[in-house]
Order: sequence, then structure tokens, then C-alpha cells
Amino acid sequence: MIKHVPLLVIFVLLLAICTLTVTQQPRQYFAIVEVEVPIHPGGLTLSFLLHGRPTLESCETISGNISRVALSGCKQCRIKLVQCLNILDEMQRFQLTTGPLPVPSGSFANGVVVFNATTPEIALIACQTSQQQSALGSHSIQCFRPYTPRNRVTATAPLVINLWSIIIFLATFVVAWIGGWLILTYDHLHSHLSHDQVGSGPQKYHTQPTPRIGGVVVMGGLLVAGCIIFFVDTFLVSREFGLLLLACMPAFFGGLVEDLTKKAGVIERLALTMLSGAIAAWLLGTVINRLHVPGVDQLLQWLPFAVIFTCFAVGGIANAINIIDGYNGLASGFSIIVLSAFLYVAYLVGDQLVFMITISTIAALLGFFVWNWPSGRIFLGDSGAYLIGFVMAEIAILLVARHPEVSPWFPLLLLIYPVFETFFSVYRRKVTQGTPSMLPDNLHMHQLIHDNVVLHSHWADSKFDILKANSRVAKYLWVHAIATVVLGSVFWQSTMTLIFLIIAYCVIYILVYHWIAHRKVAKAGSNEGRMP
Repeated sequence: MIKHVPLLVIFVLLLAICTLTVTQQPRQYFAIVEVEVPIHPGGLTLSFLLHGRPTLESCETISGNISRVALSGCKQCRIKLVQCLNILDEMQRFQLTTGPLPVPSGSFANGVVVFNATTPEIALIACQTSQQQSALGSHSIQCFRPYTPRNRVTATAPLVINLWSIIIFLATFVVAWIGGWLILTYDHLHSHLSHDQVGSGPQKYHTQPTPRIGGVVVMGGLLVAGCIIFFVDTFLVSREFGLLLLACMPAFFGGLVEDLTKKAGVIERLALTMLSGAIAAWLLGTVINRLHVPGVDQLLQWLPFAVIFTCFAVGGIANAINIIDGYNGLASGFSIIVLSAFLYVAYLVGDQLVFMITISTIAALLGFFVWNWPSGRIFLGDSGAYLIGFVMAEIAILLVARHPEVSPWFPLLLLIYPVFETFFSVYRRKVTQGTPSMLPDNLHMHQLIHDNVVLHSHWADSKFDILKANSRVAKYLWVHAIATVVLGSVFWQSTMTLIFLIIAYCVIYILVYHWIAHRKVAKAGSNEGRMP
């Protein structure tokens, strides 16, 4: 009974945070400004509705700016309404989407403006005139005719990419690199806790005891990035960045306990990653709100379901990254490739928060990567795998939740390898082999590539090197990661294309898996290369 107490505590905390998320979602304040333009023969009203702001003060500031700009450009205009709402009606929510409206409207980086007039032609002329006049400014308006699908417009200069961005990247990389150097230099002080022993499980392929606390290196880099962002505050995302780091702590420390004690249960670690997802949903509002699947999208509008679904998704992705963490550079290299695509789309949609989180994570991973591949001198460990998985899951949710133009299937295509590997492994163990789904084995794709491809092609080589074979596995899986990233970066807005690519990937994966599984390894190569 006592051994189940930690799991019980975790689930109680998870339930409490989920309840807080449902009842105390972070408030967003939507600025509404109505400007009356007295023209003949009928009145014209411009109704501005802006995207949500995290504080009432920022909402009032931007609504005041809109009012001042409107009055400075039109001396006869009158401000009819200025207010900040935290709850929008159905029509107002629809105005902030890309769906067609029955009247002329203009989309701009911060929201939408609707043109209403007694004569429809006057409203349309006013909309087109606004587009022409704003074309040369930093806040351009794109006019749309009635009943026409709309696009979301990003700012002309969506991101602040300056010297501090470079400094943060370099500082994060250097700190992570130094962290790896310190762990290796003072290995004798912590080896009794941190080392992963040779032959300690079916998934161990290294030839000497190795530190498995690389997650500390990555976390150290992210903390330094957060400190610089906080003190510089050039990017205006320090609060959100800090809250995300706070949210990742249960997942990170759950993995670290396993790395140091080898006694943390799988269910406990999975529950802790879900707890991190719940904390992020509570503090940042990162909740999955759409999948473009009929019926499911309607369920996701019910917040309790959306929160639970989000927690399972975050926990699943974190666990999936841990599953593919089997060979030198595999998980970290894959993550760097995927994060590069997230970085690209974050830049396109002008999301400063996601951009800074992503670039900091890439830098921290690169600082770890130089120690992990090809030499394998330090391993990512559960703490690193869960941390990276959690961060990538949150980046995916932020992009989809904050930007309607980003298809929810875009991040799934990028992460399809570890996600499908997880589902396929559960099916293989439970259905095909009749073993517990959580029981570790050596039949993952990366292990088959090692045993049946890498060793098969080098077993007769007199200069065969086990370490070289280990590091070579990652290259095979980086190739198809690059393929999915390139395709995802091209079709990141097209749901149907992304779904087709995901289905095609799953079919190809199954065919390749069975082909490799039935490929025979020469006995001499198997005995020489594979550790017991």
C-alpha cells in the first residue's frame, strides 16, 4: 500500500490542477472599439475586435491606441464604444476566425475590423480605401468582400530578431556544453548514482558505464535562456517563458528520479508528464481546441474534455520521445530536426513566444548533442527525454491554439515517428506477443535497424567498432525525420494533405518494419556486435 502513495499523490495533484484549469482559465481580454464616420448619404461604423490580451491593462492600452489613430485620421469621427471583454459571443468569436462574413471586413495582425453602413457599396469602398491607406504602414489591413473566405494577416515585422536573440542562442548552447563537460569531468563524484550500467536492460547497447543525466544539461541551458529573457525583456515573453519552465518541472524531476534511483515506475513518470501538461494548461491556457475532425472538435469545445485530452496528449508525446531514446544522437538529433520546422512556422506566423522557446531548446540540445553523438559520452536519460517531449508538445499546442491557420495535423506529422512507434509497440506487445504493453523489449524500429541492418552490413569487417555501429543507427532515422519535416513545412496549413502524408507514413513504417524484422543477421556479426 505504501508504494502506491506517490502515485496517489500525483493523481490527486493532477485532478486538482485540471479542476483549476477548468474553473480558472487564464483570462483573456478582447478590445472592442466602434468608430462612427458621419458621411452622406448614410452612416458608416467601423467595429474593431482585437485578439485576446493577457491583462486588462494591455487591452485598455491597445484599445486606446486604436481610438487615437482613428481620431487622428478622421477629425469628424466619433468613438461610439470602447471596452474590454473577457467573454465573446458566438458572432464575435466567428469574426476572429477566417470564415466569411456577410459584410465587408478587414483583417490585420491584431484582429479584424468590420465595416457597417446603410449602403453596402459605401462599406465596401471604405474597406478598400483602408487597405490602400494602410499598405505602406506596419499594420496593414487586407480587405475582404462579403461572403468571401478570409486570411489571417501577420505583422510586417512579426518577430524581434536582434542581437539579443543571437546572445540567448549562444549563451544557452555554451551553458549546456559546459554542463556536459562538468558532468564528465567530475564523473567520479556522481557515478554511483548517474551511471547507466552495461547490460542492465534489453535496450542497453553501450559498452561502458555512462552518465544518463543529460536532461540536467538541457534544463540548465533553458534556465539560462529564461533568465536572460527575463532581465532583458526585449521580447515581451518573459512571463510566459517562465511559466512554461515552471510547468515542465514535474516531468523533468520525475525522469531525474528514475535516472538517479532506477526505481521510479512507468505509470508514475507518465502521470507526472500529464501533471506538467495540466499545469501548462492552467497557467498558459495551452489546451488543444481543434483537430479538424467532425465530432471531436465539438467535444473539444467542452473544456473538461479538452483539458483531459490535452494532458493525455502531452504525456503521450513525452513518453514517445523517451521510447526512441535508444542510440547515440537519435532522440536529440530527431528533436533538433523537428524543432527547426516549428521554428520556421513560428517565424511565419509571427509568434515571438514560440520562436524564443524553440530557439532556446535547439541551442540547449546542441550543447548536449556534441557530447552524445557520435561518442555517446553522456546520455539524455528519462529527465531529458521527458523534458524535450513536454516542450515539443507545448510548442505544438501553442502554435495550433494561437494560430488558426496552422493545421493541427502539422505537429502530428512532425512527431509521427515517435508517436506511431509508441502505438505500434503497444499493439505489438499486447496483441501480437501477449506481453504487458509497458514491458521494455528490443524490438523497436531503431533496435531492428541496429541488429538487422547496421550489424548485418559490417559483421565481416575486421575493423568493426561497436560504438560506430551505435552512432550510425541515428542517421537512418534522421533521414525520414527530415523528409516529414520538409513536407510538413510545405503543407503546414493543408489538413487534408497532412492527413494523407501521415497515413502514407504509417503504411510505409509497417512495411519497412516487417522487412527489417525478417532480415537475418549473420551469427558472427550478431555475436560480436550485440551486447548481452
